Amino acid sequence: MTRNQIIASALVLCLSLEACSSRPREFTPQLAIAPAAQSQFDAAYTQCRELLVTGKLDANGRSSSVAAGAGAGAGTAAVGGAAAAAAGGWGGVALASATIVLLPFAVVGGAWGMSRMKRTRKERAIKTALQGCLKERGYEVAGWEKAPKARGHKLASE
Repeated sequence: MTRNQIIASALVLCLSLEACSSRPREFTPQLAIAPAAQSQFDAAYTQCRELLVTGKLDANGRSSSVAAGAGAGAGTAAVGGAAAAAAGGWGGVALASATIVLLPFAVVGGAWGMSRMKRTRKERAIKTALQGCLKERGYEVAGWEKAPKARGHKLASE
């Protein structure tokens, strides 16, 4: 494999890593006051989630359209390439060689960090929109609890 093929493979890996790892986690609202009827709260929460998924809530939880943002995982690669191009002489050649060797690690690390930031931003936006929607329906959210991870599927006989 040539250097260009290795770099191209690393970039493809980084972009696919970023694309799939920024999925928001599930959270459960913790209400300030316990609801009088749990079934009514469950119906309100389900309705708010559906409105959010269909894009009918704004950032504050009111009926509107939701805008989405996007990030790029290859930004780290551009910074590394620009630094190597800016350096001149033999030192620049040595720096360029080191950059080519370390570039895949920088891109993967940068994509991982960016995906975590994107996930946090998405989670915050989801919580804010759901909190506003629930507030309009008379439920005050005091906090959020991360839902437990699903650990495989169990059979009914287990």
